[in-house]
Amino acid sequence: MRKTSIFLGIFTLVAILFSSLLPGLSLSADKTNRPGVIPPVFQKLAGRLVADGFDQTEIERLFTDDKVAFDNRIMPRKITHDETKLHYDIFLDKGRISRAKGYLQDNRKLLTAIETEYGVPKEVKVAILLVETDLGRYLGSGLAFNTLASMAVADDFERIKPYLPAGYKNMTGKERRRIEKRMKKKAGWAYSELKSLIIYANLNNLDILSMKGSIFGAIGLCQFMPSNALKFGVDYDKDGKVDLFSTADALASMANYLKYYGWKQDLARNRQLKVIMHYNHSTPYAKTVIKVAEKVRTS
Repeated sequence: MRKTSIFLGIFTLVAILFSSLLPGLSLSADKTNRPGVIPPVFQKLAGRLVADGFDQTEIERLFTDDKVAFDNRIMPRKITHDETKLHYDIFLDKGRISRAKGYLQDNRKLLTAIETEYGVPKEVKVAILLVETDLGRYLGSGLAFNTLASMAVADDFERIKPYLPAGYKNMTGKERRRIEKRMKKKAGWAYSELKSLIIYANLNNLDILSMKGSIFGAIGLCQFMPSNALKFGVDYDKDGKVDLFSTADALASMANYLKYYGWKQDLARNRQLKVIMHYNHSTPYAKTVIKVAEKVRTS
């Protein structure tokens, strides 16, 4: 018993010393979340954020919240995503076009004022809003924080291998190295966007853990990535914050973004497509936005 007690005492001392290397960041070997303990999968990420200057207490609060969880679907979806296979034709059906026309009528004063200031036609803004979030009806099913944090830590092929499509699981050699390189690049991108999301929420006094996001972390009615929210966000309703879940701020921010990338009056159609492709790097997407705008305009 005496030897056992001595051994346990030494083990406890070593554990305390080890945990002191990362002050305030709870360490746990458990695979399940526990109150007040940062999930193991996120501990390194939390430490990295603190090292990059984020407030330690705030980071602990976020990662120990019971709404925060690792989503193993995010990175597999990101590296297998094929924009060309999306069916944008659904946004051209009569029902959606009718709703888009109704949205324009209901918000005509606001849309016209933003058009006057930024030079982006109201129909184009409504078309993008329809394609992005079905006029604000669908902002995503998951939390943007979880999406970006999950992607930021998913840079290990073996971690996500069980969740990849069959054709990706048995990759070897050059092809696997290509996927691993892409994963690391996407994880780095997600980490940068996660930092932007935290900054954006803090600057605008918004609850980061209530923000729904797309499958890749875009937020708001206009579906901006957080870095774009910081760069192009507009406080159009003058309430002291850029809230992309607010109609006025979202529409003005969208117009600001398009103006920055070259939208101007009497722009040729091929140039319009190029500007819209800055919003989403997809030719089918851009063509659909233009077609929806044309149908809405003919009301």
